Amino acid sequence: MLLEIQGDRSGAVGVLPRVVGLVARLDKEAALRLAEQVSRHLKSKGFRVFMEENLAKRLGSREAVSIEEMRADLVITIGGDGTILRTCLRLPKPEPPILAIDMGVRGFLTEVPPERAVEAVDRYIKGEYNMKRCSKLASYIGERRLPDALNEIFVTSRSLAKLLHVRVWKNGSLVTDCRVDGVIVASQVGSTGYSLSAGGPILDPELDAFVVTPVCPLTVVKPTVFASNTVLTIELVKPKSATVVIDGHYQTQMSREEPLIKIKKSEHETVFIRFKDDFYHRLKTRLLFVKEEVDLE
Repeated sequence: MLLEIQGDRSGAVGVLPRVVGLVARLDKEAALRLAEQVSRHLKSKGFRVFMEENLAKRLGSREAVSIEEMRADLVITIGGDGTILRTCLRLPKPEPPILAIDMGVRGFLTEVPPERAVEAVDRYIKGEYNMKRCSKLASYIGERRLPDALNEIFVTSRSLAKLLHVRVWKNGSLVTDCRVDGVIVASQVGSTGYSLSAGGPILDPELDAFVVTPVCPLTVVKPTVFASNTVLTIELVKPKSATVVIDGHYQTQMSREEPLIKIKKSEHETVFIRFKDDFYHRLKTRLLFVKEEVDLE
């Protein structure tokens, strides 16, 4: 059963979940301890908590479920951006909202520090939150649809230090013919990730677009920003095969038999629970390393 509540900040009616999915990184004891604490707190408030199966095994919980079957009303992640990305790749669609608690290295997509995790859960229960909707990228090789990307789709050679010869098409018109180490197609969210490291621009959150960033091009090829209604096609000319990496976790292959990957805006979104949705504050403190005090208010 779902209980309706009033969202204090937005003024819109929200939905208080009765079923919560919990995902945490497994290589940090602090993350495991926090997952157990958050689970106990949620149960004390009357929620049913399902843990990702490997997390449940580590904590001895019987309420385990795979991420692919995590049809919860809310998902809480405890980790960094990698934890969020691998979770979003596997969650059933449409995805439930995500409350992200930072236990990573940079944690750009997260907002809540671990010492304020319980406070964040309580504020969510009270409706003191906003919902940030983030566009995703859909991709297809032939008739096969790949998992949607929250950050980026990366096409690269299967052999180290071997150039790719690719053509990039926009809605059937040739954009560029180039030789590169790889090509990154990044969403607005992903523009602050691998694409940024490769020289791509940061896209403002209000800009409905995605960016194509070449990696180490042989000739001068600059990153290009495309409107979100673009259908982009990357054609593999040489070598015979290439690797496609989605959000750093999912991998598949392009081949001579299937040399095209089509990319467009997905119909699905990732929704984050935010208490202070200040993109440029997070940009300064997480990526540019300007020290500022953490504040959920």
